[in-house]
Amino acid sequence: MKNAAAIGYAILASQQLGMTKEELRSLESVMNTMMDQITEKEAEEAYRKN
Repeated sequence: MKNAAAIGYAILASQQLGMTKEELRSLESVMNTMMDQITEKEAEEAYRKN
């Protein structure tokens, strides 16, 4: 999955949760940072643990 698609899913989910635009921007920023620092495998492992 491309980073833009993953962030798009997160944006759609955050809108469903009623997050503000400021919260959404923060989420996008943190996601971009994590995508640069964490491998897809590590992210999948984090998902499975939660």
